[in-house]
Amino acid sequence: MKKISIIIVMSVVLSSCGEQENKAKGLQETIDRSAAQITEVVGVGKVEPESKIVNLAATSGGIVTQVFKTDGDSVIGGEKLVQLENETERLKISEIRSQMRTQSSQIALEKNNIKDAEAKLSNKKKLLVTTQNLVNKGAETIQVYDDLETDVKTLTLSLEKSKINVQMAESKLQEIAGQLRTAEAEAEKKVLCAPTAGKVLNMQVTQGAALNQYATYAEFAPEGALIIRSEVDELFSQKLKVGQQVSIRYAGSQEVIAKGTIKMLSPYLKKKSLFSEKANDQEDRRVREIRISIQGNPGLVINSKVECVINL
Repeated sequence: MKKISIIIVMSVVLSSCGEQENKAKGLQETIDRSAAQITEVVGVGKVEPESKIVNLAATSGGIVTQVFKTDGDSVIGGEKLVQLENETERLKISEIRSQMRTQSSQIALEKNNIKDAEAKLSNKKKLLVTTQNLVNKGAETIQVYDDLETDVKTLTLSLEKSKINVQMAESKLQEIAGQLRTAEAEAEKKVLCAPTAGKVLNMQVTQGAALNQYATYAEFAPEGALIIRSEVDELFSQKLKVGQQVSIRYAGSQEVIAKGTIKMLSPYLKKKSLFSEKANDQEDRRVREIRISIQGNPGLVINSKVECVINL
């Protein structure tokens, strides 16, 4: 009797499992048929610069003494954005330049010593030749000749020493010049400039504020076209193709504010990221990221949330 009961229970369980599998299979088929009939897909996106928004970081820390640009200002590459306090760097540069002037004077002095030694040596050599002739004729003593020969040797050594001093002084000058370049580079770090042409979106510092090294001081949009980065549910990911036409509208509105074309498709599916409240939100569905080029100049605002209606 127990065996019969077990068999009946197993039959019921297997029958139930089979029904669930059939229901799941039927549901999937229904979803697939529905997906095949869909002619357009709506994705959520936001407006971004083509080169993305850049967080500008300070190469050096310090107190902000001047802010040259504010939100919405357009700039060219290398244009000043923020000036940090640089009194220490300027004093260092002034000190090094003073050392360079002193060293240049020292080089000039050593070169004059060379000219003086060369002139004296030339005169002594001529006198030595004349004395040699007089000694040969008995008109001068050998002692005078020896003294002149000693003077020639002394002046020769003095000349060589002056030449070495010039070389050392010039090497020292090059060393100081290297210190000047380093000091000027440090001073340049106190001037924060735009990396490229573009627009300041959010200047985050004010005059008198302290700024730490590598801290973000502004959000910056490099010059270039605007695009829309959007995400489409994985269910429709295989239907997306580069070149498909897109109608763009504000979230919750049916009015088309711009037209666009899909220019890039992500090669993989990922978790939803646009407009998510938390980075670690649990998400069952995955999405495919696309990038849409915008036709014309509809005047969209960066970071605007939009809906992208993709014509399949």
